[in-house]
Amino acid sequence: MSEFYQDEWVWITGASSGIGKELVAQAYKHKAKVLLASRKTKTLEAIAKELHLEKGRYAVEKLDLEDYKSTAAFAKRCLQKYGIPKVVIHNGGISQRSLTKETNLVTLEKIMNTNFYGAAEMTRAMLPQILGKKEVHFAVISSVAGKLGSPLRAAYSASKFALVGFFHCLRSEEESSGIFVTMVYPGFIQTNISKNALKGDGSSTGTMDSVIAAGLPVQLCAHRILHAVANKQREVVISGIKEKFGLFLQAVYPSLFFKMIQKAKVR
Repeated sequence: MSEFYQDEWVWITGASSGIGKELVAQAYKHKAKVLLASRKTKTLEAIAKELHLEKGRYAVEKLDLEDYKSTAAFAKRCLQKYGIPKVVIHNGGISQRSLTKETNLVTLEKIMNTNFYGAAEMTRAMLPQILGKKEVHFAVISSVAGKLGSPLRAAYSASKFALVGFFHCLRSEEESSGIFVTMVYPGFIQTNISKNALKGDGSSTGTMDSVIAAGLPVQLCAHRILHAVANKQREVVISGIKEKFGLFLQAVYPSLFFKMIQKAKVR
């Protein structure tokens, strides 16, 4: 796997914590040059120091995905500074824990802007500068919630479904031109995603879901993402048995799945 990443730029959004931070650590171990992007540049510099990243083999860039109209400028600036990357990992995002009827429009827009429009606009802005020049692999972190809907996640699930539709279309249009897309569907992974998730009024929950605490280790998730990219997998589900069983039921016994998801423990 190291041969795939060696001396190649890997851009990682949402690199300041969770899956993003672990992707930085593991991609660097595979000899990649890593671009760390998020709003929290001081945190990114601290991570670079913590991981002993060498000068010239990493870069830190500010990226506010919620301000999605700014992502085009980010893409153009980074292409000019670092050249065309081999891999772009769209990882940045925010989750939700609120009933649809209790979720205000501002919160819905924040989640959609951050999770969908930021990644879509950044990618769209890159295309004129990369098509026909170099193969670029986009790894897009959707979610099992991007394949099925469950209570308390309407805005989050909608944003992840949107990513799937957008990047499936891009793949069908441009794979022959060198654009490869890996869609990643994590289930419950041990990160702070639930602590940072938004309530209906836009405030953070500040609490850890029991299903997240009992989820897969973030190290395993990051390893499987990088492995899927290196092996040019178009889809990868990274989850425990419960989430995989839910996907199976939805596909084969949708009426039974619907009855079960209404009663499912999702916190």
